[in-house]
Amino acid sequence: MAASPLTKTAGRTGRKRQPLGRDAWLDTARQALIEEGTAGVEINKLAKRLGVSRGGFYWFFKSRKQLLDKLLAYWADTSTVLFERILQANERNGIREYLALTRLWIDESEYDPRWDGAVRDWARTSKAVQKVVQAVDEKRIAIIEQICLDLGYKGMEAHIRARITYYHQVGYYALGVRESRQRRLDLIPFYAKVLTGREL
Repeated sequence: MAASPLTKTAGRTGRKRQPLGRDAWLDTARQALIEEGTAGVEINKLAKRLGVSRGGFYWFFKSRKQLLDKLLAYWADTSTVLFERILQANERNGIREYLALTRLWIDESEYDPRWDGAVRDWARTSKAVQKVVQAVDEKRIAIIEQICLDLGYKGMEAHIRARITYYHQVGYYALGVRESRQRRLDLIPFYAKVLTGREL
């Protein structure tokens, strides 16, 4: 019978820590992907990070492939929800929605550009991952397009403004631009005027 997936026991006290759950393995795999790429998402390496035996892994996943599949699905679901929330306010207001989108990117408290970047790097070596990333990008652009529609733009102009806004931000991270949070906040009115055509 397999041992329960526990963390290290506290030898002298005899007390055991709480059992590791599926989310602990997923979160550790997420961090490993960010720091080491897919090479870091290995069962032995994850077990070492967690301080447990590899046997605990198999309580939650059949294989490394299943873990990677779940990790990708986890990224797609959680990253899309963050953008969807912007349009869930009762009152539709394009400027308010645009500012909410800007705060999401600048605060980096819920949205993690390192997590996004790690998955995009992964997509360069996997067509299956590339398809998921493209689907997520399309959903995000559609949300930004709705923001542009709420700003009063129509048809293709709303779509192109959405694409420019999104590609600009993805490019910002891909280029590794480093600016203080205050600097980014100071630039919001200028970006807003160029990207939305509206004065804040």
